[in-house]
Amino acid sequence: MLWLFIAVGSYVLLAVTALIDKILLNGPMSNPKLYAFYVGILSSVAFLFLPFGIWANPSLMVFLTGIAAGFAQIYGSFFYLSALRRFEASRTVPMIGSLVPVFGFLLTVAVSGGAAVLGAKEMVGFFLLIAGGWMIMAKDFSIKKSGLPLVLLASLLFASAVVLSKLVYMQLPVADAAARLVVFGVDFSSYIDFLRGFLLMAFGSVAAALTFLLSPHVRKVVFARRSVKKEARPNILFFSGQAMGGLAFMLQSFAVSLAPQASVPVINAMAGIQYVALFICSIFLSAFFPGILKEKTDPASIIQKSIAIALIMAGLVIFALN
Repeated sequence: MLWLFIAVGSYVLLAVTALIDKILLNGPMSNPKLYAFYVGILSSVAFLFLPFGIWANPSLMVFLTGIAAGFAQIYGSFFYLSALRRFEASRTVPMIGSLVPVFGFLLTVAVSGGAAVLGAKEMVGFFLLIAGGWMIMAKDFSIKKSGLPLVLLASLLFASAVVLSKLVYMQLPVADAAARLVVFGVDFSSYIDFLRGFLLMAFGSVAAALTFLLSPHVRKVVFARRSVKKEARPNILFFSGQAMGGLAFMLQSFAVSLAPQASVPVINAMAGIQYVALFICSIFLSAFFPGILKEKTDPASIIQKSIAIALIMAGLVIFALN
């Protein structure tokens, strides 16, 4: 069950990343297209592994699946950032997170022909995770109609990215047992299969990022030297957030590579952990950034969120003990 604990860590990091995204989108980097461009381009860091022989020579279908997964991830990020820019993080993040596991479950059943289905016990844990995620934001489960298409598209694309990435990991040729990968003194040999799939998706992410250069504003900011304000470009806060977001994405991808295909929607359903982390962070940050997360601390809200956290923990325990 190593994949379960890895996924938990990824969602804690994603909570911090969401807070940083909201700060930047309300300030220096307010254009979601520009933001998504930089997020996608940073995926090129994975290309550093190319000289070390991890290219898997995938079939055309596997290659295209990896590209599609990367595209889905970046365009999901674009629609997510667009919604986050226009609406409160405390509503946008939970709403998208609650829909992703639903789409993920349906897509997993579809691509597996009904073969990858959770058992009765795991299904209980799955619904406990979803129920906890819904309950923790029940009072705030509303958004303007204009934002609904953004939320639905982001949710569908994020779910598609996870499901497609699992297909990549399942279909890539297994690395030779004698294969050895040492980068800067760090032995990555046991993770070669994961890195091969991750590299394929990085190609898709970078390709998706390049499509945003079709926007005149993005081109102007990216290629201009002095005509654009310095604040419009990535700063330390952006790179810090993306470092955590990139690590979270790698951890989540690693969890997907390790988990059984039927359990992939469970990783999506664990988004409730992100809400718990957001709830805890908001208590400390509300005094400094009251416009990012407006968390209620009245007794009724505390009881509601405590029950939600208990449901999420119960769901995790079921999988941890399975």
